[in-house]
Amino acid sequence: MASRPREHGPSRRNPEQALAELRERAAGQTRALASGEDWARWLRIAARFPGWSFTNVMLIVGQWPAATLVAGYDQWQARGRQVRKGEPGIQVIAEPGQPPGAVGQQRAGRAGRGTLRQEAGKPWVAYVWDVSQTTGPPVHDPAEPFPDHSAMLPGLWDALTWLARREGFAVERAVSGDGDGETSWSGHRIRVNAGLDGLAAARALLHELGHVLAHGGAVHVPGESTAGCRGVRKVEADSVTFIVAARLGMDTSLYTWPFVASWAGSDPRARPEETVRAAGSRITQAAAVIISHLDAALFGTSAGDTPAVRAEEPEPGRDVGLGGKQAGAPTEEEIRRALAETERFYRRRLHGSWAPGYLAGRGLGAAAGERWGAGYAPGGWTALTSHLRRRGFGDAVIEAAGLARRSARGTLIDCFRDRVVFAVRDERGRIAGFIGRARPDAGAGAPKYLNSPQTPLYRKGDLLFGLHEGRGLLERGAMPVIVEGPFDAIAVTEAGAGRYVGLAPCGTALSGRQVEALAEVTDLDRVGVLVALDGDRAGREGIVRAYQVLLTHTGRLSAAILPGGRDPAEILQTDGADSLAEALGRTDPLAQVVIDAHLDEWGRRLEHAEGQLAAMRSAATLIARTLPIGTVETIQRITCGRSLSALDDEQRPVVNAELPEIAGQLPAGAICQIVRVADRTGCDYSEVTVEVATAATRESLLPEALTARDPMSDPAHLPRATKSAATAALASTGFPCAALHPRHTSGTSALGVPGIWPPRARAWAGKDVTPVNYRR
Repeated sequence: MASRPREHGPSRRNPEQALAELRERAAGQTRALASGEDWARWLRIAARFPGWSFTNVMLIVGQWPAATLVAGYDQWQARGRQVRKGEPGIQVIAEPGQPPGAVGQQRAGRAGRGTLRQEAGKPWVAYVWDVSQTTGPPVHDPAEPFPDHSAMLPGLWDALTWLARREGFAVERAVSGDGDGETSWSGHRIRVNAGLDGLAAARALLHELGHVLAHGGAVHVPGESTAGCRGVRKVEADSVTFIVAARLGMDTSLYTWPFVASWAGSDPRARPEETVRAAGSRITQAAAVIISHLDAALFGTSAGDTPAVRAEEPEPGRDVGLGGKQAGAPTEEEIRRALAETERFYRRRLHGSWAPGYLAGRGLGAAAGERWGAGYAPGGWTALTSHLRRRGFGDAVIEAAGLARRSARGTLIDCFRDRVVFAVRDERGRIAGFIGRARPDAGAGAPKYLNSPQTPLYRKGDLLFGLHEGRGLLERGAMPVIVEGPFDAIAVTEAGAGRYVGLAPCGTALSGRQVEALAEVTDLDRVGVLVALDGDRAGREGIVRAYQVLLTHTGRLSAAILPGGRDPAEILQTDGADSLAEALGRTDPLAQVVIDAHLDEWGRRLEHAEGQLAAMRSAATLIARTLPIGTVETIQRITCGRSLSALDDEQRPVVNAELPEIAGQLPAGAICQIVRVADRTGCDYSEVTVEVATAATRESLLPEALTARDPMSDPAHLPRATKSAATAALASTGFPCAALHPRHTSGTSALGVPGIWPPRARAWAGKDVTPVNYRR
């Protein structure tokens, strides 16, 4: 191990003299503060060393003007860095009872060569070294810890409001012509001008918090406020705002400073040096309180988490592995450990944020949030990234886990910021990624839901949110319900009382792999699948897509008819769990819903014969596209690849001897859809069947074309087409062996098969053919 470097300074035999010399050195630095630029320069230095006292900031800069990050010998060693042999230590004063943020950055209280021995209850001299005096893994320079913000930092206003409440002051926005803000001491209220935009309002609130933290302990006369503040108190409040703004990367060029003598005085009898030192002490203490609070609220750090040295964002193109060392590709084990640590981080930040109130407003209390592992991603740019670095995770691991992405500057920034967050787990219950919901007032530019990016572990097409959480219920026979978003999935499971399990496809269309994962947990042929997607255009397209994929695994498919076009989460929020459970019990066959959604797009054109015919042919093509590949191949074999026609040129029925055999091959869902199309377009059932068969024989519907158009139609993912004995019996005895539409009144059906007219197709289709009865 390298020997401990020299700690230059006075001998241990005269600690009082050593302290006196240091205080005089700090006093000389204080007397040098004369111009407004001198004061601004000191504020920028103070922003670099939050938590350090005014005196120690002066001492550090006086001994090492270029200092950016200082820590004690042991703290540097703990971070893997070594103080170079022969480097002189920077002397600072350690005060008994100092906050951990200051003492923790010094080798305080430990006797050693060249270090003055501490006497109980008294200050002592300690030594620190700047990062430039050390060697080892790179560390972060806090002089510019965050990128410049041209817009409001997410969560900043709320965090400042929480701090004001903690100090006993309510915050309100009100129109005022007397300034940007004011604090009423007797009323314990802070008023910020309602006419200010986000950043200006935050600055005004910071200014008032500077007053509260620096001057709240003073004696105030009744009715006194900070309105029109001037002199030393204005300088102090503005200085606190400047330090915090610089720390957050906000623009500080807006501030101008008078000569120090104009507010501290110039007459030696007024002791201006003492005024400056007292003001600096109040400023650094108040700024330290605000920065510590914002670190916890926005960036996920706390007093216990904050180390002496913070990990650095690497230069673009450089990956740092575990422990800050150069590393190759991260291992799966490293990524999984980073994901697990991230979930713990998010869950610990839930309380104290806006998220619990939001969850409660959505009908999800604390117990439900705990069951689903709800967490909160702080609003800072690097809250999670900094936390993971402190826990020893390198940037390569953080990026490979999908937890951060590269900014335009090449540095890492968190993927999830100021969001309610839930973990997405794989079939074995291991965390694969996260999904986050923005706050309600996030604005149109922020996506409502945000998913982890594609990673080696997070492949959206493989994962169903809610599958792991509902696994036990599914194994006991609960019905799976496909919904759009995570809150819908949670709502369905919470309201289902063991009867339903909500499943969301993680921001993508339902895929064959997701259904296969579901089929491994429950018997889909026995319990079926319920679809409850939104009623908007995207929701209708999702229903069609889900139907095409689900058909390859089961024919027991139904759709929930949700009142008012609302999603499950909205119903739970406004009407309660019982209403949602009741709505899930009102269903229609999914096949019918798919056709209705398709025909609804034809609108008023269905009022005319030409529109009805065109809509029927369009729907027939859709039905053909959802047929199993095995059925399509059989139809092509039966028709020998030729197109069929229901009517000749004179609009007379055409005998198609192949239709009974074709009908016998159609799945129950297709028969249900043919019936629905015929009823809504006024066409004959046999006409629709002919169009379906014709569409199935077109070159564009050959299996190769299907596979190219839809990756999920790969035969490896599609089971062989099967049909129930009941369906085959009905097809051969009732449909379409006799005329099935009332407009054919002759004794011969449109299929050219003599027979007796059977009951209406709706009656037998609803009772026997469709796997789920029509809702009457």
